[in-house]
Parts: sequence; C-alpha cells; structure tokens
Amino acid sequence: SDLLKEICDKSNAKVVISSSWRGSESHTPKIYYILREILKNNGICVVGDTPHLSTEFEDITERNEHHLKNKFGTGRAAEIQKWIEEHDVNNFVILDDEDFDWSDYGYENNWIQPTWVGNGGLKKEHVDKAIKILKGE
Repeated sequence: SDLLKEICDKSNAKVVISSSWRGSESHTPKIYYILREILKNNGICVVGDTPHLSTEFEDITERNEHHLKNKFGTGRAAEIQKWIEEHDVNNFVILDDEDFDWSDYGYENNWIQPTWVGNGGLKKEHVDKAIKILKGE
C-alpha cells in the first residue's frame, strides 16, 4: 500500500476499483470491505467502483489456434471504458496482473502488469511508470 500511496501522492491520482473482489451486482464479498478499509487506513482515496458488465466470450481462431476471448463491450476492459466515459478522466493507469484484452480498447499503454506470484506485487519500476503516465509525460 505504500507504493500505491506514492503513486496517488505524486500524481494526485484517485483509485477506482475494478477487481473481481467487488463481487457481483447482487453480492459484495467480505474481502471487498476489507480491501476498502485497508486503502482508507493507508490514506488512499477510493472514488468508486467500475460498473458490472457481464462477461461474454467468443471463440476466436488465429493462426489455426482456438481460444476464448472477451466479447467486445463486455467484461473488465469494457467496465473501465464505461467508467472513464462517465467521469472526467484525463490520464489513468490500469494495475492488473491479467490481460483483459486491454489493446482492444487502446489501453495497452495505460496497463501496468505487476505479478502476484513468487516475489510479485507492485514494484518501484511500476510506480515510476504509473506516475509518468498519470502526469501525461
């Protein structure tokens, strides 16, 4: 949380939660409230959550390989797009260990990918990159 706070302090950024920890429209798990409490206790300003847009998948074939892909307009990236469209957002970063087809929305340069395995998590290089993006540098 110190590194996330550094991003917020140095770039005047606010946090919007898009994590699966927020649950669904009908159920918010206890872990979400714990997350909000930890962020609040560390002086990190959370201004809201992205909306819930059900994920639909489509089967894509590229170079003779089949794989499932989020249908455009559904899922995590679409939720972020909707939030950005509804709020006055200049610069933003997406901190996510997983690629939710960010490039389909033109967000590949806003995406920072910390890992959550081994010696993972947010690192100083992620912080520096995030601050640059948020300051429009």
